[in-house]
Amino acid sequence: MKMDALNVQLCFSREDVISVGILSQIDRTSVFQFSPEFLSRGLPLSPFYLPLRSAVQPYDRQGGMETFGVFEDALPDSWGRRIIDHHFIRTRGRTPTLMERFACVGNGGMGALTFQPAEPAPAPDAVFDLNALAENAWDFDDNKIEDVLPELRRLAGSSGGARPKALVGFNPDTGTVVANNEALPEGFEHWIVKFNTRNEGGYAGSLEFAYNELAKASGADVPACRLIDTKAGRFFATRRFDRRRGSRLHLHSAAGLLHANFRIAGEEYATLFHLTAALTRDYMAKKELFRRVCLNVLAHNRDDHLKNFAFLMEATGDWRLSPLFDFTFSSGPNGWHTLSVAGEGERPTSKDLLKLAETVELEKADARDILEQVCSGMAELPRHGENAGVPKARMKAIIKTMGLPGLP
Repeated sequence: MKMDALNVQLCFSREDVISVGILSQIDRTSVFQFSPEFLSRGLPLSPFYLPLRSAVQPYDRQGGMETFGVFEDALPDSWGRRIIDHHFIRTRGRTPTLMERFACVGNGGMGALTFQPAEPAPAPDAVFDLNALAENAWDFDDNKIEDVLPELRRLAGSSGGARPKALVGFNPDTGTVVANNEALPEGFEHWIVKFNTRNEGGYAGSLEFAYNELAKASGADVPACRLIDTKAGRFFATRRFDRRRGSRLHLHSAAGLLHANFRIAGEEYATLFHLTAALTRDYMAKKELFRRVCLNVLAHNRDDHLKNFAFLMEATGDWRLSPLFDFTFSSGPNGWHTLSVAGEGERPTSKDLLKLAETVELEKADARDILEQVCSGMAELPRHGENAGVPKARMKAIIKTMGLPGLP
């Protein structure tokens, strides 16, 4: 019987590091046991599927995940996992175990969870060459290279999603990019840079930026973002909301909280509202969530799965809805929304949105005000696209797909 084990910590800051417990893999079963220190603190790390108990708890194998959702959220998704697996096969002749993947995350993942002992990672250069990183990522996708640059491999342990990403230190005033470290130079902040893939036509970053401008104009909670021009292309960059200077926040996706399989369509938006109410007990969070539902429906972001909604926990144990992220035009599974709106997933309308609002007990006046604000903002989407550099032909095709009246 083979067993791997890691010590999980919750690192809110250098001065506030708590031993959460031991995460183990016994054969194919993932098990976890909280530390007495963490139990005494009483923080709701993952309140629904990993309750605070002293006994060893086995993963229930729900949601199509490898382990408990709270830890699954710390693992890289498809692109980052490919890099980790490729490196292990190349250097050790085998794919990594689940615990070895967590060790690759180490201290560098999203949120506040860390995993010890960490897999040794190459030290980054002081200044990142985004051109080289992007081109190296593209060559890796095209199977043109044996291994990626050390800097890119260092990032793989914390790169979620299907597109290559870089976690960097960024100075919004100077545009300078440096290596991602917990302690950044004065004037630098923790940001994410998304690289376009070669088959996206080079404008994916511009389109996501235009969508974020739309969301801000519609009153949504959106992190600071910008476009970064390099020789390799124009990339979308956004400030990380799980980091504040000198501190970290615990990050948990809706999919991880609910042990839900986000890859399969069929969940209802109402589920998200119930989760938000249970975690935050905040009516304003429900209003913000409804605004995002309206944005996803009207702007045709159909990749609106449960991993694209998240919550943040402070060191006090208080939860809040995270800012909006991964908001852009997308077709979704077979052209449907991953999450349905009051039972409608193929062609939800304003009528369905208002029906959803009634179902989740949102005040009728609030729901109508939010819907009207988003509808008004939609008229400006072509302008946002033009300002961001989205090709006019592509923008017209997007507007046509939406089928919205009054838009050119």
